[in-house]
Amino acid sequence: MITHASLGARLREVRESKGITQDLVRAAIGVSQPTYSRIESGERPLKGDELVILADRIGVRVSALTGYIEASEQAKFAARTDGSAATMDVLKAKLLAYLELDSYLADQGISAT
Repeated sequence: MITHASLGARLREVRESKGITQDLVRAAIGVSQPTYSRIESGERPLKGDELVILADRIGVRVSALTGYIEASEQAKFAARTDGSAATMDVLKAKLLAYLELDSYLADQGISAT
């Protein structure tokens, strides 16, 4: 199980490696500087939507922050599209993002219902 402290530390590590400031990411989720600092220190848990927004703002998948195995390694796909490869790629990316978030929430004991 990932802890708030380990998630915050990983968030800081990835954010800094990308050269992104705390101010840019804290603005993306609409929290104050002290609140964001508490997120990175593990004192304040991340909400599911905040995790997705932060991953997107930093330019990584949720799994890069949570440390979970890429959903693509676990998921099998079957879908119907208009035949366009681009459409299938978009559908696959959205499904993987959902599966990664679902894994994180389940690990945190947050029910889907």
